[in-house]
Amino acid sequence: MSFFRFSLQDNDSYAFREYPLLTEDQKIHQGILPVTSGKSRSYVVRCNACGELLRKWEEPLTGLVVKKRNYDIAVTYDGITVASTRFKLCYESAALTGLAFTQLPNDSDFFAIRPLTSVAFDAERRKTRFIKPCPQCNHFESVVGATSIYLKAGSSIDPRQFVRTDMEFGSNDEKSPLLLCGEVATKALKAAKLKGVDLFPIDTPATLRPPASSD
Repeated sequence: MSFFRFSLQDNDSYAFREYPLLTEDQKIHQGILPVTSGKSRSYVVRCNACGELLRKWEEPLTGLVVKKRNYDIAVTYDGITVASTRFKLCYESAALTGLAFTQLPNDSDFFAIRPLTSVAFDAERRKTRFIKPCPQCNHFESVVGATSIYLKAGSSIDPRQFVRTDMEFGSNDEKSPLLLCGEVATKALKAAKLKGVDLFPIDTPATLRPPASSD
């Protein structure tokens, strides 16, 4: 069994904030360190103490319009994976599984996608760090240490399936799970020559076997 992880480009868009006013220097570095000074959209539910998103995956995504429209799959600065109609057609024609598609309310050419199934990430073995917990909502400001990817023993991914890790990585609004898929799904996406489909193999035996006693 082999499976693959996505490395996604940004689509220069925000799901939960208005697009901020940027200086010339900020525009240059936006893709590396996106500015989070834009006003939060009025419907978004946040923690009163730390500002963390409390219903991120249930929010309606009203107001999200994709700025960089050349990618068939990409991610917003705040961690929402967005796919084009071409991606959806490829997914359906290849009989792939595991994704929920939600058409964006204000941009009908694109869909927010989210895997329905999660696999257990081995944070202890990876030595993932959990930084600055909020005493009110119990969310962390940052979760650092996603790659190399270690999944807990017994995890499996069907060759046609998309899954997500059961943990989210990153800082503040951007925190999101890793997106993984099986070998058949990878081949189908690459054959379709979809833009933004950057997939890298994961060393399955090393990630799924129980940790050695010396770890």
